[in-house]
Amino acid sequence: MNTEELTVHADYLLRIAMNKCDSWEEAQDLVQSTLLEGLLTIKKGIDIEHAKSWLSTVLGRKYYDLLREKYRKPLTFYGMDYDVPYEESYVPKALDNAALGEEENLRRLVARLTFAYREVLVRHYFHGQSIETIAKALSLPENTVKSRLRLGREKLRKDLTMEKYEKQSYEPETLWISSSGNSGLNGEPYSLVRNDKITMNLLILAYEKPVTIPELADAIGISTTYIEPIVDRLVDGELMKRVGDKVFTDFIIYTEADMVNTFELQKSLANTLCADIWRYLEKGLVTLRGTEYYQRQNPSQAAKLEGYFVLHSTYHSVIKVRDEIAGFCPFSEYPYRKDGGRWFAMGTRHTADYEYDKSPYRGYEISGEAGGIIEHLPGASQVGLFDYDTDALGRSHTAYHYEENFDDAREGMIKFLYAIYTDNENILSGIPGKLLENMDTYLQLDFLERLPDGKLRLNVPVLSNLDRKAFYDLMEEYTEKLSKAFHDEYLKMIKNPATVPKHLQKDVPGFLRYLNTCCFFPSALIYELKNRGLFLKGYDKPAPAVLMVVTKEES
Repeated sequence: MNTEELTVHADYLLRIAMNKCDSWEEAQDLVQSTLLEGLLTIKKGIDIEHAKSWLSTVLGRKYYDLLREKYRKPLTFYGMDYDVPYEESYVPKALDNAALGEEENLRRLVARLTFAYREVLVRHYFHGQSIETIAKALSLPENTVKSRLRLGREKLRKDLTMEKYEKQSYEPETLWISSSGNSGLNGEPYSLVRNDKITMNLLILAYEKPVTIPELADAIGISTTYIEPIVDRLVDGELMKRVGDKVFTDFIIYTEADMVNTFELQKSLANTLCADIWRYLEKGLVTLRGTEYYQRQNPSQAAKLEGYFVLHSTYHSVIKVRDEIAGFCPFSEYPYRKDGGRWFAMGTRHTADYEYDKSPYRGYEISGEAGGIIEHLPGASQVGLFDYDTDALGRSHTAYHYEENFDDAREGMIKFLYAIYTDNENILSGIPGKLLENMDTYLQLDFLERLPDGKLRLNVPVLSNLDRKAFYDLMEEYTEKLSKAFHDEYLKMIKNPATVPKHLQKDVPGFLRYLNTCCFFPSALIYELKNRGLFLKGYDKPAPAVLMVVTKEES
């Protein structure tokens, strides 16, 4: 390495130093000291290979020397009148440990503190600011600054020797979020979590009991300074609540044990009751097939109406009995959220190596009925799309996966399907390109069919508003019949609800605790009906439970 080669690396060294040091001046001094040692080495005639690596090592060593010197100096406390004994040049014993000269230990020590304590400690001890200066900068009384310094030191003393990492720090779990109700304007609560493993595991760690943010930071192994904004966002989004200096997760989280608690019982009951329930459903389907709105559908649309009838009637008959045990929660009692939504969130936690495709209940899950309405499309005052999502008939929600915000995706789907239905290409102009790229999915789900001439045909059943009312009245009639006829049998599976922590018992409605005790039964029944050749016999295409409702404009 020669002198010219030495100076080439100055900018590189400065970037490293700026990441380590608290000020520009300190970083410049560190680089100059490193370059000076390089010059002295060259003058001694020592040949140094790999100059960049050698200089980086020297800079790192000098930085640690700087830290050791800085934190071995007495720290002066200005005018403190604490109510505990202290020395004028007090240094906490924890800071006397030579190991704290290492950067990672020093930064870990400070990073555990919440902002209120961290800010004053960094300003006072790291930057040498007086209490008066800190008080003015933070708009705080001087006594408050003194108090935070004292309490901050105490927290450092207590926490320094305690390792509190939970398994989430090295083996993060997955938290799947779902909800009951209407999502917020930005897709809340889903958008508050997305696929962010840190957010997921903070929610898991704060579920069993309220915890402080430093405790969360310790448990997950990430500095408090990074945890605070995530927690603030979750509190603001109403997935967490604050109580004093603690926070807790404010929705139910299911475990795998909760999910499978009565799964085999639900399947067994579906097998046992299959023939008896079918006798009721078959009568309802005969009535449905005689209606005018059914007869004007094409075969694919008619099959989806039949799937909707069977799923909805069975599902709601079970819910009626479940709510006798769990308590009924009408939508009018769902909390209004500041994000514009009205929802209850739910979560399901799984281990890091969990394979959903191998779960016993894969294929048996079912969503509640979802729906959306758009007003004032050409030729219609309202166009709505309603569906259930289950593998037993067809995953209708797969059609919305092109967009992260489920409600935005549904709005695009309504416009798209209505454009196909009315053969109005003008409506397509406002539809996202990503939706059109998802065309193969709509064909696979049998939402659409491509005719021999290349045109697309809508295979989603279309009803008027009056048709929909008649259809729902029919489903309600058979919901009532099934719930009465099989009341006592249904009760056999509606037991062993999920437990929730004591501090959440008032906030989590009963139906969410009993949700998994009966949610797999409708799909299990449909599988049994299809396997026995009783339902959708000979129909080999998907029949997702989906329908469109079009309310014509008044002339």
